[in-house]
Amino acid sequence: MLVEIVPAVLRKTYEDIEKDWNRICERALHVQLDVTDGVFAGEGTFRDIARFRRLRRSEKIELHMMVHTPGNYVDSVAELSPARCIFHLESFEGTNHLRLVYETLREKTQAELALALNPESPNERLEEHLSLVDYVLFMGYNPGFANQPVNPVVFRKIGSFVDKYPDIPVAVDGHVGKDTIEPYVRAGARMLCANTAIFKEGDPEENFEQLRLLAEAVLTD
Repeated sequence: MLVEIVPAVLRKTYEDIEKDWNRICERALHVQLDVTDGVFAGEGTFRDIARFRRLRRSEKIELHMMVHTPGNYVDSVAELSPARCIFHLESFEGTNHLRLVYETLREKTQAELALALNPESPNERLEEHLSLVDYVLFMGYNPGFANQPVNPVVFRKIGSFVDKYPDIPVAVDGHVGKDTIEPYVRAGARMLCANTAIFKEGDPEENFEQLRLLAEAVLTD
């Protein structure tokens, strides 16, 4: 697949997570579960990560860990062994834990690993860590809450990264929808994480399919 739409679930309770998950898990290749701690980002979501194994088609889980102490979650992530796992570069500030966390997950899981970057952080901060990850994720706005306006700097940041590292896949998260699909894809993003555009109104499967077709149309234009 040349481009992937990844539905993103951001909920505070397991029951609400499961409800959204069941509405889309059969259609999507992966479904992102957003985990926030109320400190690094958001107001705090359900964080008993190991329980996600109970979800139907749990082999499709992509964890987006928006937490200020990544090292505290390594054992739970390893137990879950998701398809993908993403931590934020900024969440490691002031620690030397980044390499340890990623090397531990590489050893204990088969997960594809990514590092996320917030809009205000320069791309150069990613470079020393690229050997640890399979892909990178650019945030279109600061993490924690859905449906914020896009910070337009993200399009330049993605384009600059793709020009310099054309062989490293790029994901994007942040107001992915009908009005942003084209600039995101043209900038170079190939995995697009969408929450509001899929779950807010209508049938999530139909919304997912519309976004997928729009993204693929940009590539073939």
